[in-house]
Amino acid sequence: MTLIYHIRRSDEGPLEGKAPAALLLHGWGGDEGSMAIFETAFGPGWWLVRPRAPYPVPQGGYAWYTTLTDGKPDPAALSRSLAQLIQLLDELPQRFPIDPRRWLLVGFSQGGAMAAWLALQAPERIAGLAVFSGFLPESPSPPGSPALSGLPVFVAHGLDDPLVPVERARQLCRQFHLSGAETTCVEYAGGHKTGIEAWRAFQAWLGRMNHLRP
Repeated sequence: MTLIYHIRRSDEGPLEGKAPAALLLHGWGGDEGSMAIFETAFGPGWWLVRPRAPYPVPQGGYAWYTTLTDGKPDPAALSRSLAQLIQLLDELPQRFPIDPRRWLLVGFSQGGAMAAWLALQAPERIAGLAVFSGFLPESPSPPGSPALSGLPVFVAHGLDDPLVPVERARQLCRQFHLSGAETTCVEYAGGHKTGIEAWRAFQAWLGRMNHLRP
């Protein structure tokens, strides 16, 4: 099954050659429209892709994986979503002038968990990772700590997040740092949302990504 997605360019100017692309992953209960606000962080020359997670949520919206009775992710659902995201990373550069070496993953909450999981499972497919209010999903087969050789990683989390404790973001930062990633970790006063401090830090981080610059 192919994911439903929205794709657009960040501007309408002339396009020369293949451009970098950002894959924007929404959280639990969201959809492909939920990450539209994140598009405003990107300047000219980007492709912006917002996929919809495959699993409908009874209360409305969609999720990247279902959970078992103990509250942990269903491993089969997690693996299917991971495979579908990898398929999207592979297929879109064949349909649009996207540079397959310059994918940036950006995720919020459960979308951040999927982005982090994908980065650990297939680091050779991405050029950067940004996680907001995210975590690593619990799994019977964790991805381990691959050599990430300087992969730029940005993690932002509210100190008062009632849904995802900040310690889970700290664990995420530690794992990526120990794997060799160039980590930027930002904590801010606030809950399960992206605060202005995190937003400004993300824009500054994005501006330093010379290898992703259009």
